[in-house]
Amino acid sequence: MPAGVLVLALALAASVAAALPARSQTEPPTGQEAASTVYKPPLRGAPGGRVGGASRSASAPRTALPAIELLAPADHTGVTARADPVLYFSISRAAQWPVQFTISAPMQPTPVVDVSIPSPGAAGLYAVSTGKYRVRLQPGTVYTWSVSVVLDPRAWSRNIVASATILHDPAIATSAPGAAALAGAGLWYDAVAAAVEETNRGLPAPLAALMRQAGIASPANAPSAPTQ
Repeated sequence: MPAGVLVLALALAASVAAALPARSQTEPPTGQEAASTVYKPPLRGAPGGRVGGASRSASAPRTALPAIELLAPADHTGVTARADPVLYFSISRAAQWPVQFTISAPMQPTPVVDVSIPSPGAAGLYAVSTGKYRVRLQPGTVYTWSVSVVLDPRAWSRNIVASATILHDPAIATSAPGAAALAGAGLWYDAVAAAVEETNRGLPAPLAALMRQAGIASPANAPSAPTQ
C-alpha cells in the first residue's frame, strides 16, 4: 500500500446512535444539532451528486460484500475551499479485497490520482487525505472522486464503486473554522472534516446531523481503528 494514506475509523457507537433518533429526514434537527450544523447548499450549485456502491452481481456471493457510501451531497456537487481536501467514506463491513481511490477530471483521459489504499478492516468511517498524493484541485472544475472495492480487476462492472462530485471554490470565506460556519457557507467537504475533528473531541452531533441531512446511514456500531 502507498505510504501517506490517512485512514481514520471513527468510533461512533452509542454517542452517534443517540444523536440519530429514528425520525424522518425531513424533520428539522433539534438541540445541539440545530445550533451547530445546518448545511446550506451553494446558491449556484453545480450538477452532480453521490452514487452509492454495492454489488451488482446477479449471482449470490460466497462472502458477504461491503457497501460503500461517500460523505457527499446526494443531488448536487459538494464544494471545498481547499485544493487538497480530506475526503470521507463509510463502509458497511470489512473489505477483504483491494480498495482503489480515484479522482478524475472531465475531458482528461488520465485520472488526477488513481491509487490503492488500505482495505478497511472493519465497518466505519474512513478518510483519505488528497494532500498526501500532492493533489491540487483547480478552481471551477467539477471533479469526480470514487472509492472502489476491486472484486475482479478484469471486469470493472463487477466491482463495488461509489462516486461523487467535488468543486474547489477558494473564493468562499467563513467567519469561523468550525463545522457550523463551514456548513452554513455551503462548504460541504470542509464542514465534514471539521465535524470529524469535533467528534474526536467528544462532540458527535455535528457529524451526525450532516450525515442525516445528506441521507447517509450512520455506522452506529463502527469500531475504532488506529490512524495509518
